[in-house]
Amino acid sequence: MPPIKTALLAYGLSGKFFHAPFLAANEGFELYAVLERNNQKAKHDFPDVKSFASLEELLVDESIELVVVNTPNNTHFELAKQCLLAKKHILLEKPATANRKNFWN
Repeated sequence: MPPIKTALLAYGLSGKFFHAPFLAANEGFELYAVLERNNQKAKHDFPDVKSFASLEELLVDESIELVVVNTPNNTHFELAKQCLLAKKHILLEKPATANRKNFWN
């Protein structure tokens, strides 16, 4: 079975030290892409990773199967929703939402 092509939505603390090393070490996954709006820091550590400047560009890449939503807490719900609407599987860091209001809209 081929590895699951996975994208990170951020390459800060959790992306660099938790998610990316796990994805790179586990043969069931491929660290395929990272959303990096300003600096392309992931390329330094993972030269073969694709870097996307916008979420929209990342979500239209049909190769990406799984998206790790590892952004600030207050962005989790909206970004996860956009990924799901783009037919991507997600791994969502907790919390899923900053308040329960988001679940009812």
